[in-house]
Amino acid sequence: MMNPEVAGEQLQKMIGAAQRRLAWSDRIVMPMQEHLWVVEKDGQRIVKCDCGHEFGDYHRNWKLGALIYDRNPKEIYPGVTGPDPEWCLFREFYCPGCLTQLEVEAVPHGIPLIFSFEPAE
Repeated sequence: MMNPEVAGEQLQKMIGAAQRRLAWSDRIVMPMQEHLWVVEKDGQRIVKCDCGHEFGDYHRNWKLGALIYDRNPKEIYPGVTGPDPEWCLFREFYCPGCLTQLEVEAVPHGIPLIFSFEPAE
């Protein structure tokens, strides 16, 4: 198991490198997932994409502001190897600002959008 101090130092180095790489200057509070960040802007914490698109308050599911493509699993897994499209679908989430694919969910039909991560206060 990694020493927590070392892990904290590595996280700060990663955030610093990302902060220098990204075109916007809002302070990164923490990474949310690949391409998404929790940042501090005007005294609030919001979710922001690498491209600068803002999804809003980090307590709100960012997926509600994403472009969503419901996909038939047979398009991805043709033949008998793929999941049954009668039972599930693949939801692909894209950033409206840069069209980067941010996440994919494999879910049964009718399931609401999964809020996969909410940082603690």
